[in-house]
Amino acid sequence: MRACRGARTELEIAGLRREHRILDIGSGIGNLAVGLIGYLEGTYDGIDVHSDAVAWCRRTITPRHPTFRFHHADLASTAYNPGERPPASAYRFPFPDRSFDVIFLASVYTHLLPEDAANYVREVARLLAPGGFCVASYFLLDEERRASIDAGESFIRFPVNHSSGVCRLHNGHSPESAVAFDETFIRRLHDESGLRIRDVRRGQWWRGLAHDQDVLVAVHVDEERALQ
Repeated sequence: MRACRGARTELEIAGLRREHRILDIGSGIGNLAVGLIGYLEGTYDGIDVHSDAVAWCRRTITPRHPTFRFHHADLASTAYNPGERPPASAYRFPFPDRSFDVIFLASVYTHLLPEDAANYVREVARLLAPGGFCVASYFLLDEERRASIDAGESFIRFPVNHSSGVCRLHNGHSPESAVAFDETFIRRLHDESGLRIRDVRRGQWWRGLAHDQDVLVAVHVDEERALQ
């Protein structure tokens, strides 16, 4: 996300309302949750692969604010959840269909490989309620951005072409450390999952501005038509 713009602000720009039910994928130590305390009248569910971060939020935030709940995603992560666990490409989030009005993913897709990202987009489509929207950040590639990366101008380098042909990696020995996707691939994932990208705010990470990722807002195609 953009360094000068907070997570709550991103959601408010996209259409956040007080009564919304929010899912924060990659909730970490609860930065978004803390920013919503005193504002949100609906519910907040955060989910993260890092069990220590989830435990901290459960101890520190939930007892004072019971509508803010935190869940551990017990899936494979070399850094945060080692061992024999399901891969992100096969993970089903532990919530019923159409459970959330808003889904937020900050710096999540930037650490997923193509099969994992495809599954997460499908899960977002499953979990979004009618009229809901998703805000997610990416490193998106096109010809101009690839040229800038190759010239050494980007904030983060992506020198390794992934075997899939749809993304580039910051580190071939640690593929999930940072991933940049072809924008055409991300758009195709959304189309195939029944989501429409309503808005794209272009970040400047590829010109050297730290953490200024691209931000996409997506909605359900069928639900959008039903509201017309």
